[in-house]
Amino acid sequence: MIDPREYGKALFLLAEERGSSKAVGEDLKTVKAVLEQNPDYLLLLDTPAVKSEEKCALIDKAFADIDRDVVNFLKILSEKHEVYNFPRCADTFGALLDESLGILRAQVVSAVPLSDSQKERLSKKLGFETGKTVLLSNTVDPSLLGGVQLRYAGVQIDGSLAGRLSALEKAIRESAI
Repeated sequence: MIDPREYGKALFLLAEERGSSKAVGEDLKTVKAVLEQNPDYLLLLDTPAVKSEEKCALIDKAFADIDRDVVNFLKILSEKHEVYNFPRCADTFGALLDESLGILRAQVVSAVPLSDSQKERLSKKLGFETGKTVLLSNTVDPSLLGGVQLRYAGVQIDGSLAGRLSALEKAIRESAI
């Protein structure tokens, strides 16, 4: 069994050394999407019933326009019967690429969709605090009632009305004991 983080890191270091990290990152996204949309193909590449040479030929044919390092990486995973770990390897690569480029991906969850100007202000404020370029995505969760939850780099800030009410309820319960 492989460690997808280590494999993703190894591919990233190789791509950095060759100066192709951005292109490899894009190709990894493409292959990841193809594998997620075609679970039967993923199963085929992972099965021991098909000879390695046949699987390598299938990979070469399907991904002829993809960076050779990505194709070879996929072949290695296929030979080890670890293709199902490709998405996690690609995610690790993407996180390392973002870090090297000074990019922070953040998710804001709100009760209603945020306007473009609200997202822009939040991105700028978070960028100022972190010193990074912030790429913000917005998810809607009506159960929050109001306010927002912000998630980035393992940090979660709950400024939602539902979160505040929950904290208030907890405080009241603790003080009544």
